Amino acid sequence: MIKPSYKQHAAVSVRLRYFLEALKKSDLNVNVYSYDLGSKISRLFKYLFSPVSKDLRERIKEIDIVFTSSPPPLLAIGASLLNKKYVIDIRDIWEEYAQQVYPMFLVKKITSKYFRALMNADSIVVTTDGMANYYKEKLGVEPVIIPNGTDTEIIRCDSGVLRDPNLMAVLADFNTPYQNLDPVLETLTLVKDARLLIIGSGKYLNRYLSFAKRLRVIDRIETVGHVSYNRLSKFLCKASIGIVGRPFIFNPEYLYTIPTKVYDYLAAGLPILAYGPSNSELQKFMEKNNVGIYLDSSDPSEVGESIMTLLSKATNMRSHLLKIAGEYDRKTLSTMLVDIITRLQ
Repeated sequence: MIKPSYKQHAAVSVRLRYFLEALKKSDLNVNVYSYDLGSKISRLFKYLFSPVSKDLRERIKEIDIVFTSSPPPLLAIGASLLNKKYVIDIRDIWEEYAQQVYPMFLVKKITSKYFRALMNADSIVVTTDGMANYYKEKLGVEPVIIPNGTDTEIIRCDSGVLRDPNLMAVLADFNTPYQNLDPVLETLTLVKDARLLIIGSGKYLNRYLSFAKRLRVIDRIETVGHVSYNRLSKFLCKASIGIVGRPFIFNPEYLYTIPTKVYDYLAAGLPILAYGPSNSELQKFMEKNNVGIYLDSSDPSEVGESIMTLLSKATNMRSHLLKIAGEYDRKTLSTMLVDIITRLQ
């Protein structure tokens, strides 16, 4: 397993941790290589030249199968150059949001290498039906779907927990500008009793807090910064509903992926208010499983009405939400990867 040297709390690190545990419990002999991605500049250099170090080539000499994750696609490209069977786990559609971050000529060059790596992979894994269809149409491959999920043993609320009946929770990585909290902040001006708990940190958080000050609702917002996965329950279990805000942008990234926080909200027994582009995988998931309200509108009155509806129904919905969370337990889902690897031996 080639894994990026991210912090343990990063979404990719959590997903890979459960995959690694499942692989180690099987009869497979698993070696782990932590790949130092380096700075954005050094990462770009690796994209344009070679992402495979001498050390990595030495490490994989006796290896039969290489498994890695994307994004970033750097490790997928590297895995394709090792002359081994390889499996790529795709969590997000990098080639779409990269266009908003990097110059287009670089994105095209990197994407060309990345797509070759995906087409030549022995198996690729995605998290939703939408992602599977996207890569099937783009590349002519047949991905395997292993959904994201939660750990129902870690994210768990005691039956006697005292929840705030007016508290909403937002769990987010604010190092990216795509959380879109504006609609729910604007709604706080209308729903006078509602309060917001923000769990997460990052450079874009101050922008939302400044907006809340301008709206004069900052006194109803509590921030607790980054919280490790093992301590999430302490904060999620205080709330009555969970919020998922996504940009109203019709691109594959927002249409075909489901944020991992959705599953953690369910494990904490939180009905979900989500908003974003219509006909998304998130909308389909929520409506299929009846776990909350999805809006394709940012109108504050509509958001406010939905918040009040979910706050009033939260207690009665809880047992159903916990049942759905159990169907997406990471420990169970991760055994699907063992089956993929075993078939390639």
